[in-house]
Amino acid sequence: MKSKKNYEIADILELIKISNEFIERNRKIYERLAAGIPIQGILDALVPELVDLYGDYVIQINQYESDESYISLAILVSNDYDISAHKLISEAQQRLLEKYNNQYGDATLSLIEYQYNSIIDLKLHSSQAHAIRNGNVLWKRTDRHYILNTLIPELVNLYRDYVMQIVQYKASLSDIPLAILTRNDLDDYERALFYKQCQGIEKRYNDMYEAGTLTIIEYNYDPVVNPEAHDPMADMLRGGDVLWRREENKNE
Repeated sequence: MKSKKNYEIADILELIKISNEFIERNRKIYERLAAGIPIQGILDALVPELVDLYGDYVIQINQYESDESYISLAILVSNDYDISAHKLISEAQQRLLEKYNNQYGDATLSLIEYQYNSIIDLKLHSSQAHAIRNGNVLWKRTDRHYILNTLIPELVNLYRDYVMQIVQYKASLSDIPLAILTRNDLDDYERALFYKQCQGIEKRYNDMYEAGTLTIIEYNYDPVVNPEAHDPMADMLRGGDVLWRREENKNE
């Protein structure tokens, strides 16, 4: 009976502790509100700083609801943002965090990194991912130059020695219609494998930005570079912009 009484007292003490922490947290929030913390002013200054810090790695910045801080931001990064990239950025990110929290009070600002694809993938079920997904988009990458800078090396790596040129042509299919011009010794089996992977790449970029951003087709290189080959598709591709071409081996 005595142990039960002690257990009940411990529960009450724990509740009092939690209640006091809650009151203290609310008090700090009310103090910030009373002090008139310039939320929009902070965001106007901070978002460009984050974009500059993360460079090509950042795809989107969301503000979401969280108990961690008054302003909770998620930095949504590309798939190539690895541990080495994080180490290069983490110290500067921490200094940014401390600058705003020192100026406006503890827990004013929190920053978290998330892979962009994990957020847009609705199969991922977590309370934090859900909050970020439903947050406000403060900044999103839209520049076409960035897409091509990341996409072209990915396609060259996929097709390896089979790719001769990558051409951007004029069409209403998407904002960025690309053609992979391949050697004529690409067999049907490998072509099918490449096609499946290309569909995945296309879907990823369209999910990342918006539907109709990217389309990828594959075509034989020979008729495109032969001006005497009069084929409607070859003619259209011949008039496109060559974004990448295989350099000739001068030793051959």
